[in-house]
This record gives sequence, structure tokens and C-alpha cells, in this order.
Amino acid sequence: MPTFDPDLDIPRASAQNPYGESVAEYQRVLANPLPAVVGLVGAWAVLCYSLRVRNLPLFLIALILTALCPFLIQYHCLDCGRTDFAFRSRRHACAETLRRWRLGEPATRKPPRLRTQVKAWIWSLFVAVLIYAILAGGGR
Repeated sequence: MPTFDPDLDIPRASAQNPYGESVAEYQRVLANPLPAVVGLVGAWAVLCYSLRVRNLPLFLIALILTALCPFLIQYHCLDCGRTDFAFRSRRHACAETLRRWRLGEPATRKPPRLRTQVKAWIWSLFVAVLIYAILAGGGR
């Protein structure tokens, strides 16, 4: 009976084959930027309030919160359903990912790489904010 619990225990090592190939090519993961976006909205509110009341410590806290928001981006594995922070996604190796890795099978219906998904979400957010600024500023 194995004593390793994937939900509670820390993975012992990143799964790599003898040739140094990462299992990232066999993963099926989706990016979830919602916690980071909510964090950015909160940091923006703190920043606006700190500028209104002219509070330097609160302003610095808002800048620190803004800098920490990228660490809140999450990934979701389509094979096992696990959700974790994106900076840990390279270490994720569920049973289905390891099976594909051992057999050398490519992932079927694989989404784009996690980094590409995050970049697409950032551009989408930028475009949405830009459209909002144009539409909200157009009434003046």
C-alpha cells in the first residue's frame, strides 16, 4: 500500500525521463487567471484609496499586492481535475500524464501551453480595459 498521498504530500521530484525531457509536453492543463484578476482589482482599489487619502504605507502595500498578483494564477489539469498555482504546473504529473509520457503518446486535444494561455488572458484583459476606457471616456 503506497504511503504517498498526492493531495497532502509534496512531490518528491519533478518527473523527467532519462533523456531530460519534461512531462510538460504530455500535460493537459488550462490557465485560470481569475484569482489574479480579483487580486488586481483589490490592489487597484487600495491604490486609489491610498492616493485619495495620501497614505504612503498604504500606497506601498498596494504596490506589493500588485507585484504578488502573478503568483495567484492557477492551472487546472484536465486529466485528474487538480487545481494548483501555475508556478507549480511543471511538477504536476498525474497518472494519465505519466502514462502518456511512458508510452510516448501525444496528448489528444491538447490545449495551448500554459504560458501561451496566460499571455492570451493578459491580452484579453488589456483589450477589455482599453475598450472600457474608450466607451466610458467617449461620453464626456
